[in-house]
Formats: sequence, C-alpha cells, structure tokens
Amino acid sequence: MYCRHCGNRLEEDAAFCEKCGKPIEGAAERAAIPAGCPGGAAEAESAWAGGGYQSYEYARTTVESDLSQVAIDCYGSLGYELTGQQVGAVGNQTTFSFRRSRKVRGKAQLAKIQRVMDDALASISRLGSEKTRAATVRASVLGIAAALVLGAGMCCSMVWDGLMAIGVVVGIVGIAGCVGAYFLYRKTYARESARLNPKIEELYDLLATQCEEAQAILRAG
Repeated sequence: MYCRHCGNRLEEDAAFCEKCGKPIEGAAERAAIPAGCPGGAAEAESAWAGGGYQSYEYARTTVESDLSQVAIDCYGSLGYELTGQQVGAVGNQTTFSFRRSRKVRGKAQLAKIQRVMDDALASISRLGSEKTRAATVRASVLGIAAALVLGAGMCCSMVWDGLMAIGVVVGIVGIAGCVGAYFLYRKTYARESARLNPKIEELYDLLATQCEEAQAILRAG
C-alpha cells in the first residue's frame, strides 16, 4: 500500500504517512474490517461497492523514469489502475503499483500481452542505454590517452631541461585529443542513434498494437 500524496510505502495498519504526514484514506474503515476478510486490508479498503464485495489483483513494475507515462498507459490498457508510485533512491527508476478487478475477462490473453509489454519496455530501456554506452567508452579512451600525452608534454616543458619545444608540441597534441574526445562522443552518439532509433520506434509501435488488443479484449468481455 502506498500514500496517494507522496507515493511512500505504508505499513498495513498505518493511519498517517510517515513521510508527508497526510492521513490515509479509509484507515478507519480498515480498522473495522475483520481479520479474516479475504485479501486482507489492502483489498478490503474498497471492498464494498453497490452492496457486493469486490476483490482485486495487484501488479508492480519498475521502469526508467523516462518511460513512466508509457508504463502507466500500457498497464491502464490492461484494465489496471495506478495505486502508488515510488522513485528509487539509486538510479533513474520508478516503481509503480497497480490493481484491477479479479473478475476481468480474458486473463490468459491479457497476461500474454502484459509479458510482451514488459519485454518491450525493457528492450527500449536497453537500447536507449546502448546509444550512450559506445559513445562514452570511445570518448573516455581517447580522453585518457590525450590526458597522458598532455602530462608527458608538461614533463618535457617543466622537468627535463632542453625539451621545452618538444613539450609544447606534445602538450598541444594532448589538448587537441581532449577536445577531440567531445566531438568523438557526439559523432558516435549520432551514429548509434541513427542505428537504434528505428528499432526503438518499432518497439513503441508494438506497445501501441498491444494496447489496442488489450482494450479489444476488455471491451469484448
């Protein structure tokens, strides 16, 4: 269970959020629910509607923050509603919590679509990282080598007598290499983006298709 105001994870019987201090909706009702209620307080907080008990099933997923809205849309098309979110303390990731009615039709088909969506989201994240990984490695190698050359030039100019002219030339080469590392990064990133962006777009198209199929299943039910 998560706070609707700040997304902080809550204890089962919490009446107030420890992080933001906001009161938890339905805390009094949950306190009055018998311990043997199926599904526990997490389901029972909105169990009674229209005179009948409603049970829910829950799901959680963790994605990069850049894909947050995409993940919410995908799970929404599967009949889930967002119940909470939590930004990770380390890394650029967000964890979402969802729920939907256990009486939803076409569960087997929806579960298959959900797996496809999860795989597509993971692939988009991986391909996005690949665009910067190659550029970072190449630029770092050139930058380190250029820094060593620059250091050698400084030694020639400041430590060894009679090598001032050579040191200046070597130092200029090192500086040029450091500057070139930046342009190498941009060039490599542009090349990797041109190679990977079509694959990423295909995955987004796949997600759109899966969302449409999920909605068709829900409407048919």
